[in-house]
Amino acid sequence: MSRRIAISVDDDILEALNAHTRGSPLSRSELVNVALRRFLRAERRVARLHVNGAEQARGIASGTVPSHRLEGHLLRMRHGPWEN
Repeated sequence: MSRRIAISVDDDILEALNAHTRGSPLSRSELVNVALRRFLRAERRVARLHVNGAEQARGIASGTVPSHRLEGHLLRMRHGPWEN
């Protein structure tokens, strides 16, 4: 499910997005979705790097933090956002 939102974008970003959209099979909305997902994923990874090891071990022992590594390629959508 998707929702429509309004955001402010700098002119140079919008021009770059429009230029990239002309040569891409993806729409502007799809490109923004992909870029935002990648950004948020990277931010989550950075946030995980600043975890105290002892605190994380306690979380794993209590069951509040999963002890296994999640494989990103197994979590991806079956079809890309450009396929209907």
